[in-house]
Amino acid sequence: MTRLAIIATVALVGAANAFTVPQNNLMSSRVSPLFAEDKKPLPGTMERGVSMDQDGKSNVWAIEPKMEIENKSAEEKTGSTIAAVGGFVVFGAVAAFALTHLPDPNQF
Repeated sequence: MTRLAIIATVALVGAANAFTVPQNNLMSSRVSPLFAEDKKPLPGTMERGVSMDQDGKSNVWAIEPKMEIENKSAEEKTGSTIAAVGGFVVFGAVAAFALTHLPDPNQF
């Protein structure tokens, strides 16, 4: 009995750290990295979508996202749709069979 009490005590003390705040010293300030002040870029490097004109003003323009090209033909799309619908029908049939063959709880 004492062995069980010792094991239970060790387990509870070991699990107590799960409810404490982690001591993480990686971030020294309360500012999240997402909204932290931007550091100056290295000289000679420029961020994409930003340029400087002759007056020293920065020009910012939008960068178009990459276009997604669809490679599937109409036959492949139709085949995928038929397979998905067929899988759903099979699942429904198996579920209906299982639910109709459950034992009656009133007979116990």
